[in-house]
Amino acid sequence: MAIHRAGTYSATIKTPLAPSQYSKIRITFSQNQQEILSKNKGDSGVTLTSDSVEVTLTQAETLLFRPSAPSPMGAPSGAPAFMQIRCYKTALDAPASATWRVEVFDALNQEVLS
Repeated sequence: MAIHRAGTYSATIKTPLAPSQYSKIRITFSQNQQEILSKNKGDSGVTLTSDSVEVTLTQAETLLFRPSAPSPMGAPSGAPAFMQIRCYKTALDAPASATWRVEVFDALNQEVLS
């Protein structure tokens, strides 16, 4: 998985139960041990299917991350990003996924296109 800064990004995450059975779902992205972005069930960019959650980041949201790979623009490379999904049904049923490593690549032009 890779995020390209100034581009859009989508990931599909399978859940143990149908996403509609959870009252809360949160997808969190972090980098350098700091939370960069969280999206919740019902937010723009979060789509539920019968067995998975799809999260989409906008161009502006991908610019919140620092490149983890050497940049063609000369910016120093940093740490990879990580993504995790947490679901909440009850206080005793709130699973969290493993974390996924996501490389972040820089863009030659960081303008948000519209």
